[in-house]
Amino acid sequence: MRSTSFKSVSTHIPAGVMVRVHAANCVLGIIKGKSLNNTLPKALSELSALDKGLLQEIVYGTLRHRRLLDNTLKDFLKKNVKGAFFLPYTLLLCAFYQLTMMRVPDHACVDVTVEACRFLKCRNYCNAVNAILRNFIREGKQLKDSDNPAIRYSMPDWLYNKIHEEYPREYQSILENSNNKAPLFIRVENSKIATTEFQKILEKQGIVSKSYADMPSTLLIEKALTVDKLPFFKEGLVSVQDFSAQYASTLLKLEDGQRVLDTCAAPGGKSAHILDLANVSLTSCEIDMARMTTMQENFKRLGRSPQCLCLDASQGLTSIEGEFDRVLVDAPCSGTGVIRRHPDIKWLRRQKDIATLVATQSRILDHALTKVKKGGILLYTTCSILHEENTLQVEQFLERHHTVHLYPFSHKGQVCGYYQRLPGEDGGDGFFYARFIKD
Repeated sequence: MRSTSFKSVSTHIPAGVMVRVHAANCVLGIIKGKSLNNTLPKALSELSALDKGLLQEIVYGTLRHRRLLDNTLKDFLKKNVKGAFFLPYTLLLCAFYQLTMMRVPDHACVDVTVEACRFLKCRNYCNAVNAILRNFIREGKQLKDSDNPAIRYSMPDWLYNKIHEEYPREYQSILENSNNKAPLFIRVENSKIATTEFQKILEKQGIVSKSYADMPSTLLIEKALTVDKLPFFKEGLVSVQDFSAQYASTLLKLEDGQRVLDTCAAPGGKSAHILDLANVSLTSCEIDMARMTTMQENFKRLGRSPQCLCLDASQGLTSIEGEFDRVLVDAPCSGTGVIRRHPDIKWLRRQKDIATLVATQSRILDHALTKVKKGGILLYTTCSILHEENTLQVEQFLERHHTVHLYPFSHKGQVCGYYQRLPGEDGGDGFFYARFIKD
């Protein structure tokens, strides 16, 4: 597969064309097995604030509906996608998304897509791209529906089948919510300012927000905006954090003076929330140095200074001295509960990955338990909706260790030891929580 690196993109390209060039490269990166974290930031750095939003809309939307778009596009192709045609193919996928789900005028979409094809050194395909788009417009710009729900919801077959099998009643809602745009939730640093006071600040700037009685630090911003538009973000009064992620730290029953361990902390949202909830001694661990650096930058913005350690919790925690009152295991997982925020997960995750993740989670849990004091709390969370990573993981953990048992908590009027939140519930991401106490 042939592609153009971002460095080779000319700064003289018209902005609209450059957006499509970057969009095609990002989508191609996913096809080649790269994550958006590896491709999108570089592309965004070369665009204006207005064009950044357009690029993200095209890339995220195309990935959300990729299989449905491809199902439509293939009827307009005369040959299989291979070799040098991969870039024109990704340009066409992006264009089909713009023509069907965005308010991009037909002629403008055709013009910028053809120009992007030319700048991507695919001149031999410009006429084909032009003809395909004009034929699609001429035929009414209708996406080809499918009797196959995996295509309709743009899910890999294995993941669709798994969700359908595990959630026979809720699977349709899960798939629909996973393809929706995620709302913007923020967490107000209540140790610095009351949520009601911060809402007044937002109101003065014309930003409408919704509060939650059972989540006092949480606000839903009605109309999504970038963090540079959030008042006092740089000053550390607020962080962007999903509703479901914020709920996790509240289950730790934190008290001043406790010793707390966050075993898989990056990018640091839950660690920061812990420090906002109570005056504790916190140790935050992370396996990846680059993610550790990002986490420390977030702590600096918030004026927080936990002890930060770069280590692999799945290989043991013996280098950390002593035991802790509270231990959080926000485990590496499939991310199937946050697909709406990371649509590349659908195309990068493989069925064989799940067993590897489950084994890693098990090791981290076992090592984490060794650091919990008697009478201490161990909280296990994932942003997955798969049973193997969640309920089955909990059952196996309890079978291995008879010194711990579930420590029930009240949620929505029910008492439970663990809880599976599905995508879209309370507006939040899919998330799992299990709380244990050590005898």
